[in-house]
Amino acid sequence: MRLPWPALAGGTLVLAVGAAGLVRGAVPQSAAADSGPADVDPITVTGAYVRPPVPPTKLAAAYFAVRNNTGTPDELTDVTTGAGADATLHTLDSSGAMSATGTAVIPAHGRLVLSPGKGHLMIGKLFGTLRGGDEVNISLQFQSAGSVDVVARVIPYDQPAPTGAPK
Repeated sequence: MRLPWPALAGGTLVLAVGAAGLVRGAVPQSAAADSGPADVDPITVTGAYVRPPVPPTKLAAAYFAVRNNTGTPDELTDVTTGAGADATLHTLDSSGAMSATGTAVIPAHGRLVLSPGKGHLMIGKLFGTLRGGDEVNISLQFQSAGSVDVVARVIPYDQPAPTGAPK
């Protein structure tokens, strides 16, 4: 059986274009054509965990590290949490004393580290009992980056901080 001329020409064209695409895909592209590294979030939060209250206190503490991946400072202006009605940032002041700050500036390409002895997020007026393994939603509001949501696992005091926790 003979194929009609238009079908044969069309099939040849499809094969040629397909082969060209395969060859093009196999040839390394120049660095100039590369779009660069994948987009990075302006703010990243790592190592988040919560320590439950130690009786008789009724305050929990959250720890985490905030990284500003931009070339300009950004300010943490507000924090809310699903675990309690109050969430207050506590950091070391210039004299080395722990104090409630409410806000914190994260330098360009810098970090804010909240870890035992260096600062924490105090969670008060708890909505219920926090038990090991529970998860707490934390929402951080930044002046430039906007809202960043974090989930932090509750780790009892008799257990070590999780791997990757800020130090």
